[in-house]
Parts: sequence; C-alpha cells; structure tokens
Amino acid sequence: MQSTEIPGSLARYGHEIVIREGRAFYLQDDSATEAFYLLAGSVRPVKFAPDGKPFDLPELTAPCWLALAELVGEYAYLFDAVALTECRALSFGRKNLALALADRDAASFVMDSLACEVARIHRVVASSDARGKILAYLCRHRGTLAGFERSRLMLTQAAIADAVGLTRETVNRQLKELESLELVTLARGEIGIPDWDALDSYASSRGIRSP
Repeated sequence: MQSTEIPGSLARYGHEIVIREGRAFYLQDDSATEAFYLLAGSVRPVKFAPDGKPFDLPELTAPCWLALAELVGEYAYLFDAVALTECRALSFGRKNLALALADRDAASFVMDSLACEVARIHRVVASSDARGKILAYLCRHRGTLAGFERSRLMLTQAAIADAVGLTRETVNRQLKELESLELVTLARGEIGIPDWDALDSYASSRGIRSP
C-alpha cells in the first residue's frame, strides 16, 4: 500500500502553492504541464461530456496526487480540478518530475503513486460507465399506461445485468447508490421511480440523453 507521507527527497523537486477555494488547479483538455501533490484541502473534479454537460466525479482529499498520470503520459488533463476548500499542494513541472524520477527514493514513491492513480481512474471510469448504462436502460423504460406514467418497473436486477452486460453485484451496488440519492426505490422484482423528471435530469447531468 502506498505511503501517504511524501518523502523529503521528492519534496525537494516541487514547489509549494496555495489554491484558494473555488479556483481551479487546471482545466479539462488543456495540455498537462504540471502535476500536484495535495498536502491539505479537497478538490472537486468535474468532467464535461462531449455535449458540454458537466458531471461530478468523486471528491479528492489530501493527501493525494492530481494529474500525475496525465503529466507522465503527456496527456491532456482529464477533468477540471476545482478547490472545494483552500488547498496547499506541491507543484511539479515536467522537468522537475523527470529529476525526481532519477532519484531512487523519490522515483519509488512516484511510481507507487502512479499505479494507485491509474487504478483510481480505472475505478471511476468503470463506475461511471456502469451507472450510465443502468440510467440509460431505466430511461428507455419510461412510458405511459392508461394515461398514467409508470412509476414502478417490473424488472429484476438479474434482467438489468443481462441487458446491459454488467454483473448482478455491480447492478445491485449502482442501484443502491441511486436509491441513496432518492432517484429509485428497490423492492423484490421491481424498481420504483418516484420522479421520472428527476431521474432524467440526473442522467442528463452525466451526459446521458433520454430516448
């Protein structure tokens, strides 16, 4: 498991900065020129869909890296990183990160951190994709019967899993998270939709268009 304490050898290669609440460390699609090790504070990552609609990713809290994978891989930034609170961080440009990677102690920490960040990005993308598939599937079942919008869908979680290509465990976890947001209710063999407009709005905020 990665240590949460940055080694002194790595700290020598960065410079400390303060980002005030509401300000951005960087913006999605800009070229990655810096990575940041968050020493204090929390960050709101916001991802924009191709149609320009934003959706939030899980909050990032110190200590953690921001944009390490993008800088090492020479990618564009994957999302906007906005300070939720005043943040302190160490900033590493490409040249200084290269120097750190030539330092054995610092390099070990950076590579462990990089592995952790890539795994985190994978989990976020996988979770986002899974929820998106489920939301799109539910929204496709919006319809009317005898002039009334159906508020309950006779669907099993196994049927949803088969339809969208996910495991039953993943569907169950995602539906429980949607239930915690009061977007669905769960009962044996059926799924309740208390407010279709709210579900559609939530789906739209994640870049999913209703049929």
